[in-house]
Amino acid sequence: MATFVLVHGSWLGGWAWERVAPGLRASGHTVLCPSLAPAGPRVGLRTHIAEIVALIDEHALTDVVLVGHSYGGMVISGAGHERPQRIRRLVYLDAYLPSPGQSAFDLQPVLRDACDAAAALRPEREAWLIPPLGFETMGLSAADLEWVTARARPLSRATHEEPLPQPVSGHPPPPATYIRLGGSPLFADAAHTALQRGARLLTVEGAAHLAPISDPERVVAVLGSTS
Repeated sequence: MATFVLVHGSWLGGWAWERVAPGLRASGHTVLCPSLAPAGPRVGLRTHIAEIVALIDEHALTDVVLVGHSYGGMVISGAGHERPQRIRRLVYLDAYLPSPGQSAFDLQPVLRDACDAAAALRPEREAWLIPPLGFETMGLSAADLEWVTARARPLSRATHEEPLPQPVSGHPPPPATYIRLGGSPLFADAAHTALQRGARLLTVEGAAHLAPISDPERVVAVLGSTS
């Protein structure tokens, strides 16, 4: 059985895995669902990477299946560079797949444009915040959209502006699996990049980007196959 650490995407929290974690635990896996630090003027990608590294160290975790959904792909990439010997596999669930030196905005300039437009409508003192965007396009039912919108919180802009740091370990990176959610066009380029890098590619046909919420049973099944 594996130890899964599930890292959520933009604007979400550990609660985004509430429908996935029980299924993995029922199969005998250990599952941790941390919530990344909330927005703050000094909270960026490096902050979130450090939190996951600290979680691994604090619990003396080994043989970890480290899963990142959406923005979580940025975070697990950094943690994988810092603790490669503790991680069995990096799993990217419809997620960013950066190279060192790349930011989320570099990989999706359209998101930068959307955030700039949103910032222009906010007071200047709040320009460093990114408000929740686009949930209505992510395949949620009306009830789930209401549930997510009520819980979602702004992000610090630095989370998407900061580039992935250069590796600090001399160890090779952990092996990677990329899970494409077939009903989501957001990360088709990342899935192609994963194949080019030799990652294992899995596809959940027809699943929307927020499948951990809208299609948890199939997410449980595909994550279980990566362990």
